[in-house]
Amino acid sequence: MEVNFLSDESVVLINPRMPQNEKNHALTLLTKFSFLKGHIWIATSGSTTQKWVALSKNAILASAAAVNEHLSANAKDCWINPLHTFHVGGLGIMARAYLSSASVINCTVWEPEQYHRSIIDSHATLSALVPTQLYDLVMRRLQAPPSIRAVVVGGGSLPTTVHTQALALGWPVLVSYGLTECSSQVATVPLEYSNGFSKNLMVLSHVAIDCHKNCIRIKSDALLTGYAIEKEGNWNFIDPKVEGWFQTEDRGEIVGGYLQVHGRGSHFIKIGGESVDLLRLENILIEAKLAVKYEGDAAIIEKADERLGYVINLVATNQETDNLVSYFHERVYPFERIRGVHLVSEIPRTPTGKLIKPAIPSFQ
Repeated sequence: MEVNFLSDESVVLINPRMPQNEKNHALTLLTKFSFLKGHIWIATSGSTTQKWVALSKNAILASAAAVNEHLSANAKDCWINPLHTFHVGGLGIMARAYLSSASVINCTVWEPEQYHRSIIDSHATLSALVPTQLYDLVMRRLQAPPSIRAVVVGGGSLPTTVHTQALALGWPVLVSYGLTECSSQVATVPLEYSNGFSKNLMVLSHVAIDCHKNCIRIKSDALLTGYAIEKEGNWNFIDPKVEGWFQTEDRGEIVGGYLQVHGRGSHFIKIGGESVDLLRLENILIEAKLAVKYEGDAAIIEKADERLGYVINLVATNQETDNLVSYFHERVYPFERIRGVHLVSEIPRTPTGKLIKPAIPSFQ
């Protein structure tokens, strides 16, 4: 896919797997909101409703310029892109390459060995991954090719074990925090820490951040113009910014000039009155999968419970879960233990590896 970043044309980026009737409906955004010139519409990741983010091309380029500055990216670089361009991650790589005149090698059908081979063959220097993809590289013990100088990892929380093992394999990992509403990266580990373990996120030059009531608030030229939300077959346009600030649900604080992200607000639940971070549990599960060499996919999901509010369940594609569950239970509080295991043929996820909820029919 090619995007003309200089034109006033607006574009809807559509997942090819989207049902045709939803594709047709999404394309009506271009006529319904034709007053928005030079915009790109992107579906929010994992949304179960029709909700689209309108990003101006200028906003996307503002983000791209700041990321290029952070990575010291220039025309000598080659990006290896394993991210879909209908998501902001892949689109961001296109915009960065456009501004810096860097080359781009796309390998958006995710095959870890092929991705690794593509870096070697192209002498790629930069890349971006989601945690699921880095996990796949670690599971296969694939050593980082010598040409690669930075791999930005965003799209979710990165488990410590995966991060540590990736560094041991030579992958120059830069943990990042970003969101579609701000055209990709907001804060990223400094480039000089790419070969060491660090989660101190430097706020990028296009962003101002404060943490209001422990939730991250953002002001930037890269912010969305607004949302298009479907209600009863009609599109409604909403600008969520207040005096230029966008309030996220993500928890965090500024410590020593760096951003520390403590979790997504939507990922916290209550079990018997105790606050539980589902992302933390998912990270522990990923570490368990690595430790016991679990063959298959598995995910943590909350299930409504009359007495406790919620309980934790496991969905898995391989019935050999005893070791996995035992490892998990040794590392969580008693109220966070798995109360039920559900075997499924497949766990629905977004193209970036995020769990789509509700995932399992038995949880309806």
